[in-house]
Amino acid sequence: MSNTLTSKVSGRMSSRGWAIALGIGAIALAAILLVVYLDRYRSQVSGESAPTPVLVAKRLIPAGTPGTLIATEQMYAPTTLPNKEVEVGAIADPAYLSGRAASVDIFPGAQLTAASFAATDTASVDSQITGTERAISISIDGVHGSSSQVMPGDSVDVYLSVAGTVRLFEPNVKVLTTPTVPGPAGGGNLIVRIDTADAARWAFANDNAQFWFVLRPVVGAKQTKKSTATAATLLR
Repeated sequence: MSNTLTSKVSGRMSSRGWAIALGIGAIALAAILLVVYLDRYRSQVSGESAPTPVLVAKRLIPAGTPGTLIATEQMYAPTTLPNKEVEVGAIADPAYLSGRAASVDIFPGAQLTAASFAATDTASVDSQITGTERAISISIDGVHGSSSQVMPGDSVDVYLSVAGTVRLFEPNVKVLTTPTVPGPAGGGNLIVRIDTADAARWAFANDNAQFWFVLRPVVGAKQTKKSTATAATLLR
């Protein structure tokens, strides 16, 4: 009888011990899980608030604007935003714009994203001029000057031959496009960038004189001095 009672008491104490141990274990596990949850929550909150670099449009960027023009005209501003406010594909490195053009209108204050740009090999003429700049088409015959070697993006000094006189007409003129299908003598139409105040002068010269195009160095070009040549100057 005594042994039976002792066994029952011992069994009850053993069961209670296990219950206490399990309870303590559950509390410890809950505490660990709580610590892990709070740590992850703090990391998430910290990550969402972390300052992230992005490029934001300073003004309207029309669809078709080349990335190089966006950069040179500083149409964007670098800034930082909380990570949770940064759009998917947001652009932080201006180098990404090279070789691309805006595929949609980008409004002031909008983030520049990869989805707003498309790869492009060439830039339209009207996207290469701003303000008072204009683009004018000049007829060339491919014989005079180095017109056959002129490429889009080159800078040239333009000379004019009229009434037996050749003189500097305009230095450092940017070439926007060259003939895609040259004429029989290598000529065609070449488009250059000028100021709107000079448009009439260029148009008159195109109708009444002969242009010579002289290539300038890509780097380190010195200022072109004004010069005139006639039959008399050649024989002196």
